[in-house]
Amino acid sequence: MDVNSMLESTQASRLIIETRKRVDLVVGVPHHAPAGTPYLPCAEHSDSDENTGFVGRHLADRLDCCSIIACNTTIDANKHLNSDYTMRIAQWRPGVLIEIHGHGKVRSRHDVEISCGSAEFTTYSEDLATAINRKRAADPAFADVSVCGRFSDIYFKATKTLTITDTRWLAYHIELSPRLRKPERGRTGLPTALAYRFCDYLAAALVEKHG
Repeated sequence: MDVNSMLESTQASRLIIETRKRVDLVVGVPHHAPAGTPYLPCAEHSDSDENTGFVGRHLADRLDCCSIIACNTTIDANKHLNSDYTMRIAQWRPGVLIEIHGHGKVRSRHDVEISCGSAEFTTYSEDLATAINRKRAADPAFADVSVCGRFSDIYFKATKTLTITDTRWLAYHIELSPRLRKPERGRTGLPTALAYRFCDYLAAALVEKHG
């Protein structure tokens, strides 16, 4: 089964690991399920982050970096240091982890929230948000897309997410609203072109900040 078919599958507990040129950056997606599958078979984290695997994989391709996607997982992969997901990230020994998540635009007023796991590291998340906003400023399709990295102003702070608070790397916890990961119409389908274009701006901002 090819990777896209795996990302579209609802079969439980698949782990997609792809090694690319860069190991200093790693893209992680711990809660992927295809659009139309809003829940994971996991008691700890019942809501899925629909279509985030497609977005994360596109980002990793643009960065030419290693990636790991947990699909329809039966455990909350990024909340356990001994999960296959977390241990594989540790084996790469990255300097920077970029973790892609999804929110429903209910608890947050922003389309994109970026956290590094604590107020102490808000400078990093704010700088990345500023770089993204600068990259997409001339694109009218993103005129009403809000990106926030200020720790005090975001809802999804990731203070208890072990892969984000791990001191072995700097981690960005990036939450995307439905418009940046789900199909424009209907319950199922791939992300829109807007989602992939956002990834391009995010990739450019990450290269600006981390080389």
